Amino acid sequence: MKVVSFIEQPSLIRRILKHLDLWEDPRPPPQPLEMVCKPCEDYIPWLDGVPEIEVG
Repeated sequence: MKVVSFIEQPSLIRRILKHLDLWEDPRPPPQPLEMVCKPCEDYIPWLDGVPEIEVG
């Protein structure tokens, strides 16, 4: 098989794909997810009990 030409015109590509029922209109971005729980107000990341790593 040999490539004879390329279709580069977006409007023509859209027409062909719509005719073949393969064109999908872009979807809007999804809505942000709802927060499942509130963050713990008492949590301080640098006081989480993990020992510091000594370098040297």
